[in-house]
Amino acid sequence: MEKVRLIIDGDVARISLNRPEKKNALNNQVLSELRQAVDAVKDSPAKVLVLSGEGDTFCSGLDRELLASLTQRGELGEKELIAAIDFVQDLIYDLRTMKIPVIAAVQRYAIGGGFQLALTADIRIATPGTIFFLREPEFGIIPDMGALHILPRLVGDGVARDMVFTRRQITAEEGKTLGLVNEIYTDLEKGIAEYVQKLLSVPEYTIFEAKKLIERAWITDLRESLRETKEAQIRCISESVKRFRQG
Repeated sequence: MEKVRLIIDGDVARISLNRPEKKNALNNQVLSELRQAVDAVKDSPAKVLVLSGEGDTFCSGLDRELLASLTQRGELGEKELIAAIDFVQDLIYDLRTMKIPVIAAVQRYAIGGGFQLALTADIRIATPGTIFFLREPEFGIIPDMGALHILPRLVGDGVARDMVFTRRQITAEEGKTLGLVNEIYTDLEKGIAEYVQKLLSVPEYTIFEAKKLIERAWITDLRESLRETKEAQIRCISESVKRFRQG
């Protein structure tokens, strides 16, 4: 892979967008290699995944040439367009539903598709002053990589509508007050290391069970959620006892 870097070092996997000369803009090659990297992590023993971007920007969104081909020149027919959207949405779904926790480490800008990529993560950490915003309406399209589903859960319905309708920009500092950003680090690499250790200090099966339940909490009532939590707790206790006995 050329435009995406993948490093799997023991319990930690790291996927880095590697197109810094274009502010890590997403083109077909980046998306294809990102798909390969995600599949490799899913098949690995990694317990934490870090998403990051090389250079001074996390991701500036879809490449302008790709955007122009879609929204101005109309180079894709309907079947091709559906296939392209399906490809990206399947990637987003697989990232969001990974068994292991995902950290998005964001610096300077997370724009459009780059912002939506960060939204797939369980945890978002950022450098001071980092800006998040959705620019899709500028091109006459809507965010189709999960933002309309995930963003309202994080920042609330009103702020999410404002960000989508008006391209409102949110800084890392405001994002932390809203629940969009978990932590702000001047030294992002140090922040990554610290947060990874926090996650590795917890048994991976508890995070897996909790992730599933948190996601399903939005579509189940309290009684069903409690029932599913009970079943998950039984599995956790069983695994805990098993590991204790194994020493």
